[in-house]
Amino acid sequence: MEKIQFGCELLSDIVLNDSSATKGKRRSLDFIPGNNFLGIVAAQLYEETDEAAWLIFHSGHVRFGDAHPSANGTRGLRIPAAFFYPKLKGMEDGCYVRHLVEDDAARGMQLRQCREGFCAFGPDHIATQITVDKDFAVKSAYDSDTRRPMDNQIFGYEALCRGLVLLFSIEIDEEAKAYKDAIVKAICGLHHVGRSRSAQYGCVEIAECDFEEAATLQTPLYIGSRQYVAVYADSRLVFFDGYGNSTFRPQPADLGIEHGEIDWGRSQIRTFQYAPWNYKRQAFDADRCGIEKGSVFLVETDCMPPATGTVGCYLTEGFGQVVYNPVFLQGDKEGHSIFQFVKQEKPACEKRGKGVDSSLVRFLRKRKEDAEKQNIIITEVNKFVETNKELFKQDVFASQWGSIRSLAMVYEDEEKLKEIIGSRKQDEEGKGYINHGMAAEKWNQRGRKERLWEFLENEDFKGYLQEAVINLASEMAKICKP
Repeated sequence: MEKIQFGCELLSDIVLNDSSATKGKRRSLDFIPGNNFLGIVAAQLYEETDEAAWLIFHSGHVRFGDAHPSANGTRGLRIPAAFFYPKLKGMEDGCYVRHLVEDDAARGMQLRQCREGFCAFGPDHIATQITVDKDFAVKSAYDSDTRRPMDNQIFGYEALCRGLVLLFSIEIDEEAKAYKDAIVKAICGLHHVGRSRSAQYGCVEIAECDFEEAATLQTPLYIGSRQYVAVYADSRLVFFDGYGNSTFRPQPADLGIEHGEIDWGRSQIRTFQYAPWNYKRQAFDADRCGIEKGSVFLVETDCMPPATGTVGCYLTEGFGQVVYNPVFLQGDKEGHSIFQFVKQEKPACEKRGKGVDSSLVRFLRKRKEDAEKQNIIITEVNKFVETNKELFKQDVFASQWGSIRSLAMVYEDEEKLKEIIGSRKQDEEGKGYINHGMAAEKWNQRGRKERLWEFLENEDFKGYLQEAVINLASEMAKICKP
């Protein structure tokens, strides 16, 4: 058996509902089930030959694993259901492995079960709690006949945020190794998964990627004088009894251990149930009832634990992955986990805002910029009027400001407008409206010309000088009238 590892990066938000129901509150999964990757490969390889289709998709010789969030190059695992923490505290303050804690001690500490999230169990006994960001958007159904939103058809999508990197693997047995290259070629590249793939959701990029997995122990687990094998559910597990019905009580042989007995009192089991939707037949399949990932079985046995294993049914779709005696289920004499739990650190720039570019957004940005400049112009004009009104309280300046306003309404080019009114450079040459003629002498008195030059050279008016001069001339003409 060969295991090929892959990385899956979300290039957009993806919607993976935990149920196929369309009514009520729907939550998004925080992992990508293996059947999504099976579907990607099946879309390209299923029709090649009957033999290839059977070996890859139906025989169980090729198993597409679930993609879990990652941290520090390590694939995350669902927090084991055997992990408990004291009430009103977090896992960072102390985490206990429940089957290693006596019942009386557990009641005294008021322990609470860890039920959600993923942890990356790295070296040096450091467990990183992985942060999985989600987003929620409200949508409306579309009526193609009227080309408008349907009435009373509002729904919401909870989605995994883009930028998340998930890791998974594909196991290929010797019988199907001839199709290895075809499978790798089909799975790598840009693909779409989840719901609403034709809209804004579902774009992912898959590539081969090496990563670390949780370590295991080949020695049995001892609790008191009893010998156990701990079986951790890395993926969901589905079992059937002798009558073909789903069961939540598998036998030790179903877990890959031939001789032994499951200690249900020390095991921590969580269950799931959902009805898968078959797109090809446009119908629901039979309900799948099974053991949720993260569950922990304690099997009392004198056998050595297997190295690896897949158990149960629907193995091709990612079900049935188990880990025997993982190191993270070890603890000290008091039941404390040997791992120290820390929260995942993310760079401040990792969560990028959604870029929006449309004619409406550009229009609103321009309106905002114009409003800000208008506020600057009004402030500077009022400041000029208040400071210099005593210098221009003469009838002759009313006509001067009226002429300046007329010039400003004609010339939009800022440099040309300055030349026409009269700049510092043109002062000696006698060019410009305020530098020649009958009123030039009055502009030269009491520093009037310098005050106007300072206003025209204000850098805050760049791109808006015409509007600023028009406003100034209008206000100054008012105070010059008797």
